[in-house]
Amino acid sequence: MQIRLLATCSALAASLAGQDSAPGFKWVGARAGSMSFDPQERMKAAPLLGAQGGLVFDEQRYGLSLEALSSRPESALVTNRKVSHTLASVTLMTGLSGDHGSPFWPYFGLGLGSATAAKTAPSTLVISTGMTAEAHASLGFLHRPVRGLIWGAEGRYLVTFSYPGLNAFQGTVLLGLTWGGQRATRRSEAPPPPPAETAPPPAPAAAAAPPPRPLPVVVAAPPPPPAPPPPAPVRPPTRPILVVEAPPPQVPPVPRAVSVAPAAKAIPPAAPALATLPSSKGSIGSSLAERLDALRREDMAKALELGRARILAIPAHYWTVRLEVANLPSTLKSAVGAFPTGEPDLFIAPIQVQGGKTAYQLFLGEYPSKIAAERAARAVPPFFLEGGNRPKPVPIAGIPVKANR
Repeated sequence: MQIRLLATCSALAASLAGQDSAPGFKWVGARAGSMSFDPQERMKAAPLLGAQGGLVFDEQRYGLSLEALSSRPESALVTNRKVSHTLASVTLMTGLSGDHGSPFWPYFGLGLGSATAAKTAPSTLVISTGMTAEAHASLGFLHRPVRGLIWGAEGRYLVTFSYPGLNAFQGTVLLGLTWGGQRATRRSEAPPPPPAETAPPPAPAAAAAPPPRPLPVVVAAPPPPPAPPPPAPVRPPTRPILVVEAPPPQVPPVPRAVSVAPAAKAIPPAAPALATLPSSKGSIGSSLAERLDALRREDMAKALELGRARILAIPAHYWTVRLEVANLPSTLKSAVGAFPTGEPDLFIAPIQVQGGKTAYQLFLGEYPSKIAAERAARAVPPFFLEGGNRPKPVPIAGIPVKANR
C-alpha cells in the first residue's frame, strides 16, 4: 500500500512538472536526505528518499510542488525492528527574491499532506503505526546553474494532527531536470547591441542637406540680368556693332530669367513641407535614435522622458503592443538587441508592481486599430515569447501617462 502511494504521488509530481502551458520554469527530480523523529515516537534518525516535481510561476513570486518520500527508521526500543514511513504532500512556495532573471531562487513554503506516525508502548514494546494528516513549513532554495539542470536544498518541520506531539524534521537535497523560464540565460548573452550601433540617424541629416545646396545655385543665377545694362550705354557710338550684337545678349537673359523664376518659386513650397514634418509621425524619426540610445545606456530617466513624449505624440484612439514588463534596465537593453534588423520603434512607461516597486513597460510602435496591433504582436521576435511571456495590444488611452494630455 505504501509503495503504491509513493508511486502515485511520484506520477502526480511528474505530471505537474510536465504542464507546458504553465508559465515559469518546471522541474522533476529525486530528493534524498535524513529524517529525525520526535522523541515520543522512539525512532532513530533514518535516510529519506523520494521524488518531487513542481513549477515556479512567471516573475518567480510563487511556486507549487508535489513530493512523495519514504524511509525505514529503526525503533530505539526494539532491536532490529524497522518501520516503513511514507510521506506525500503538496507545498505552496513563496519566492524570497523578486528578480525573475536570476537562476537562484530562495523560497519559504507551507503545505499539507499525509504521513506515517509510529508509536511504541514502553511497557509492551509494541509498535503501532497509522496514517495521519500533517502540516509542514519549509525553507530552502533552488538553483539552475545551466540549461536543463536544477539542484537545491530544503529544511522542513512537520506537525501531525492525529498524534499530537509526534513531530519530525527533514533535511533533504534535490537533483533533477528543469525546462522553461530560460530568459536569464538568453539575456546574459546579450552583447548583440553592436549591430544596433549602426546609427542611421546621420543618414537622414545628410539626405536633408541637399535642399540647401540648390538655394545658393538659384541665388547665383540672378547676376546675368545686371550684365546687359552696361553694354547698352557703352556701345551707342558704333551702331553696326550694336545692331549685330545687342539682340543676342538680350534674348538669352529672357529665357534664363523665365527658367530661374519657376525654380526659385518651386523651392519655397518645399521649405514648409519640411517644417510640417515634426508631427506624430515625424517625431518618430527625430527621437527614435535618442530613445534607443538611452535604453542601451540604461539611462532610465532619459528613456522615461522620451517615452512619455512619444506616447503624447500618438493619437488617443490608436493602439500599441506591450512587449513585456521588466524590472531591470539590463533587460530593456537586451530587448533592443533582440531585433535583428532595423531600428524598432520602442518606448517605455513606468508601472507600479507588488511591493511598491517601479517596473518598466516596454511598448512597440503605433497602430490605428486593435486588429493591426494584434498582427504586430504575433510577429515579434521569439525573444519576447520565452518564459511564458505574451505580448498583447494595449490602447494608447489606457497608458497612465495619457492622463497628462
